[in-house]
Amino acid sequence: MTLFEKFDGVISDELVENLKGLSDRNLGDSKGAIYAIFYTMLAGLIRRANSDMSTGMLVNQIKKINTKDYSELDLETASSKKEKLKDFVQAGEKNMSQIFPSFKSQLMNLVVIHSGTSKAESSKYAGFVNSFIIKVLSKKLQEGMDKHELMNYLKEHRDPLFENAPANLVEKMIPAMGMHELRTMKMTYAKKVEEREKKEMADEEVEYVESTTEAESSSYDFAEESQKSYKIPVIIVLGVALVGLLGYFIYESREDLFGSEEMSQSSVVSDELVNEIDSTAVLPVQEDPAVDPAITAFNEIISATDLSNGDEVRVESLSFVADSIELSNPQNAFVDTLFNEFSSNPRFQIQIKGHHSGGDTQVAIRRAFYLKRMLQSKGVDAIKIDAISDPEKIDYLKIRVVSK
Repeated sequence: MTLFEKFDGVISDELVENLKGLSDRNLGDSKGAIYAIFYTMLAGLIRRANSDMSTGMLVNQIKKINTKDYSELDLETASSKKEKLKDFVQAGEKNMSQIFPSFKSQLMNLVVIHSGTSKAESSKYAGFVNSFIIKVLSKKLQEGMDKHELMNYLKEHRDPLFENAPANLVEKMIPAMGMHELRTMKMTYAKKVEEREKKEMADEEVEYVESTTEAESSSYDFAEESQKSYKIPVIIVLGVALVGLLGYFIYESREDLFGSEEMSQSSVVSDELVNEIDSTAVLPVQEDPAVDPAITAFNEIISATDLSNGDEVRVESLSFVADSIELSNPQNAFVDTLFNEFSSNPRFQIQIKGHHSGGDTQVAIRRAFYLKRMLQSKGVDAIKIDAISDPEKIDYLKIRVVSK
């Protein structure tokens, strides 16, 4: 059963009313908001599923959260009993940043604008949807689904997502969370368990055959070597005799071959000339250009033993002019530093925070996506980069290291 089918079976008019009762201020289309949240979260899951490392992190997070916060909570009870629904929603709100780190920012605003609901009630709906996803996926993992099967399961929701989500919501999701990448993203499906086991067995058989063939070959080589061993002393004696004759011939013909001692001395280059040539070849030492302070701060975060909350770098060199959404200096050493870290560290993930001195969130998010697209054009996987807007009124970017 897909997540769409499971979600449709849970969301009833009674449940919607119970969820509305958790908030004092109810506006707009509550059911539409709940589904909009579900679609945006599902889009994030599909993007994570296209990365083996990110899916592995997701599996560990779900298992840990389910054990810690949902031991006494289940979906069926929360859907039917009001007193349990509140705890179910609160658990989802509490763990939101671990499963969907960017949802609390521009994606929440997107849902509010789309459905006309208040932020307070939308936050409750998001808590419920997050708990729903955690419980459904944790159950599948408990039933034996491994990481690769979970990747395939989530990727199979990509096309149905675009078929089910309202067109006006999808159009808003495209610039806000890079849905254009999801629409065109090449999905790489992991092999099923049976196929992986067959491949492992086949590899073991090939390895056994190769080792057996090698052993048989070595036994034949030993037999051949034993037959040839008696010839070795004879070959050595003949070789020594030939070397002696050749040395005698060269000694007798040394003047004809190499010239006299006087001729050889005339070809020696004087030490003074060598020194003169060397001295003219010395180049002046070039001093290193000034290092961007942001690069220094970034390297300190990377070299630290762990990440503390809010580890981020203010990159004033990644600046924008007036209301522009394009970097004033795209050929920037800090961009190269980020790309080198992505290339050398498969665990590396960042969050780009866009800003605008006038407080325009649309300009801010587009500035963040400008750098994200630059890194993607260099070959960085989009799933490793989260681009969001930040309310601080400045005209440069900030970078937060999410994983290293």
